[in-house]
Amino acid sequence: MNISIRLQIGVFISVIVFGVLLVLPTTSQAASCQFTRDLQLGVVGAEVKCLQQYLNANGFAIAETGVGSAGKETSEYKLLTEAAVVKWQKANGLSPASGFFGAKSRAKYTELVSGVSPVKQVLGASTSTSLEGSNITALQAQVNALMAQLTGAKPPTTPKPDPVAAPAKSVMSSLKDALDAIDDAEDAIDDNPDADEIEDAKDSLDDARADLYKGLRAMIAGDSAKAEASFNDAEDNADDAIESADGDSDKKDADDLISEVDDLIDEVEDAISEADDDGKSTSQAEDILDEAKDKLDEAESAYDDEEYADALDLAQEAEDLANDAKEAIGKKGGSSNLSSRLDDLKSDLKSAQKKVSKADDAGDDIGDAEDYLDDADSYLDDAEDALDDDDDAKAKKNLDKAESAIEDALREL
Repeated sequence: MNISIRLQIGVFISVIVFGVLLVLPTTSQAASCQFTRDLQLGVVGAEVKCLQQYLNANGFAIAETGVGSAGKETSEYKLLTEAAVVKWQKANGLSPASGFFGAKSRAKYTELVSGVSPVKQVLGASTSTSLEGSNITALQAQVNALMAQLTGAKPPTTPKPDPVAAPAKSVMSSLKDALDAIDDAEDAIDDNPDADEIEDAKDSLDDARADLYKGLRAMIAGDSAKAEASFNDAEDNADDAIESADGDSDKKDADDLISEVDDLIDEVEDAISEADDDGKSTSQAEDILDEAKDKLDEAESAYDDEEYADALDLAQEAEDLANDAKEAIGKKGGSSNLSSRLDDLKSDLKSAQKKVSKADDAGDDIGDAEDYLDDADSYLDDAEDALDDDDDAKAKKNLDKAESAIEDALREL
């Protein structure tokens, strides 16, 4: 990506607010410093000197004497300036207080020197008429909330927005989902420039961006319903772009494998029916195939819930079971049944380990789940050794223990 979509949106909002300045009267006095860019270590210019003068005059001295002190400010943003900015940011509740004088710092500066918030300053303190159906307070709340969403900051609580005009949480959630989907689509296109449907992917991404800006305009105008609908359209088009660029491999792979396993199960079912007609033993194959069908149902449910990685794992388990059922046609019970159960429990153990690991990464309490899974792994090893020694009774006993341990682990979550 040449430029982040979130940066583009920031520019878009700035243009809208600047446009309001051109058509509405203002009564607030402009700030003494006109900041038009981010200030940080290494930056040189008149804006730096103005910032130093402001800090020196308001109790955040660059230096007590010499270079940088009152009357001896410079146009260079160095360590002393950064340290003073950090103190000023902490004093005004800005986070992170890093010494980077960016959008949030500029907004706080404007608010402090003018006595009103940035949007209200631009619109004019005396202006109280509506703008495209949205009053000043509502517009201010919308822009503040939108910028906070884009920067990850907590939206300001004052002035309190009009609860009717302020954008609903669902609108902001839809905006975030659309932004995330567009980011993913851009990455997918960058990662797969030679995909067969890359032009379709780019067209869908362009549509997503157009819907996004349409939603932003609706949000600024106070039309939350239209804004949310446009953001949802943007997310849908971005998802189409991802699919065309083959960026979401888990989703596509799961969809393809579920279809393949469904065909495989039909094939094995026909083979079992033919074997039964020929008088061959099919009970073991039928039992294993039933397990394969159950796994495939679970895979389809996971896919519908958009848990594509889980759907892929479950579909692979269903495929293994279907192949086991095919191999079991004509075989009777005994060790082969236990071997099949061993394979199933190994697969269940792997799935349980993933769930426990995922829960642990998320900070959830997993209790003794890992210990139970270690026990299950040990029982499965013992069962495998027993099968190698043709000791079916010992193998079954250990398989029962392993199954119980896996169930105990999952109950801990």
